[in-house]
Amino acid sequence: MRHFIKQFSEQSIVPSLSNFIRIPNLSPQFDNQWQQNKLLEEACNHIIKWIENETIEIQKEIQILQIPNSPNCISIKIFGNQKQNKTILCYGHYDKQPHFVGWKYGPTTPIIENNRLYGRGSADDGCVPYAIISAIKALKEFKQNYHDCYLIVEGEEESGSHQLIQYIKMLNISKIDLMIAIDSGIVDYDRLWITNSMRGAITFDIKVFQTINPFQYLRILLNKLEDSLTGEVNSQFQTIIPKSSLEECQTTAQLVPLEFPMTCQKMESDHVQQYINRAWKPSVSYIGGLEDLDQDNDELIIRISMRLPPNKDAQEASQQLVQLLTTQWSQVEIIQAKTGLAVKSFSKELKNILNEASIEYFGNEMRMFHEGASIPFLNSLYQLYPESEFLILGVLAPDSNAHGPNENLNIEYFNKLIGCLTYIFTSQNI
Repeated sequence: MRHFIKQFSEQSIVPSLSNFIRIPNLSPQFDNQWQQNKLLEEACNHIIKWIENETIEIQKEIQILQIPNSPNCISIKIFGNQKQNKTILCYGHYDKQPHFVGWKYGPTTPIIENNRLYGRGSADDGCVPYAIISAIKALKEFKQNYHDCYLIVEGEEESGSHQLIQYIKMLNISKIDLMIAIDSGIVDYDRLWITNSMRGAITFDIKVFQTINPFQYLRILLNKLEDSLTGEVNSQFQTIIPKSSLEECQTTAQLVPLEFPMTCQKMESDHVQQYINRAWKPSVSYIGGLEDLDQDNDELIIRISMRLPPNKDAQEASQQLVQLLTTQWSQVEIIQAKTGLAVKSFSKELKNILNEASIEYFGNEMRMFHEGASIPFLNSLYQLYPESEFLILGVLAPDSNAHGPNENLNIEYFNKLIGCLTYIFTSQNI
């Protein structure tokens, strides 16, 4: 099967994914002409055509789901043939981030170099439908059974996934046994990485007015939110890290490189604690406002982003923020509040499957990765089917350059990931 996947990747996946890269289909937030230029529609149709050509002998049902003023959503149901069929829901997206500058070859010029496919959308997230369909195709080729599998590929993830839950509800799936989202990061290419948590985030404005010195008062407010010497965020926004997650962090931390600029003084010397801080502690960042300040104005507005622990409810945190920072001289406006994600512990059976798959295709046991960034839609997806197992995978290593110039897909890792998916899709123990 390993040879089949490698050959199929070379002959079918890479050529089609390369043509996908050539389509400059930016997410709606970054292209206000997307309805006129139909680039998102072109990318959507490109993926569907490839799937239709490669699944002629596979029993399936393909739909294009449509909601007015939103990009089309691809829905594919693969009908399984297990004796005890279960239902798997897989997620991906076909919209892309802006191109930015600094590309070696160009964002829409697919180039293979050192077994990496370069181009915008190669790894984030154009490769996903290819991975899912290829895994099913490999199982079909080797006459192995597989479960019912839904694949949903949306076109506005980079803009906030505003209609994703509505699209999934349109499918009327009564029960999901396993959800798989392939949109996250990995630490290295040596094993299967499973994302176990992601932080939430709040974006908010602090407005200071009618004071003699608004800057001085702003400093007082910020010190209430974050200790300026230690960086420790107010205890209201801290949470207790679950024991299992803490143990995973301690196990994984040694594999995770945390790099700092030479001029940056580390606030914590212990590497394990650095990793825990990045994954499970709240943090505060300035993201705008002061550059527009009128020096003659006695008011100022500053925009802040605060990362939240994965198990901290964003609405509760928003209320606490307003109470903490609102005075007769200041007010707080919440711009956006998204809860993070803390995945419940996997069943023993699923852990065994994932370990076996990782050892088979990578030669190493799988590891849990606690991501310090945020993908807000994942929590919404998790809450939609809370009884199901939720498996978050990815292909994005630090050198994959997601969202930046020279985005690339490590083809060898991608092929091994497909192999792991075959392991999961055929197992009776999910």
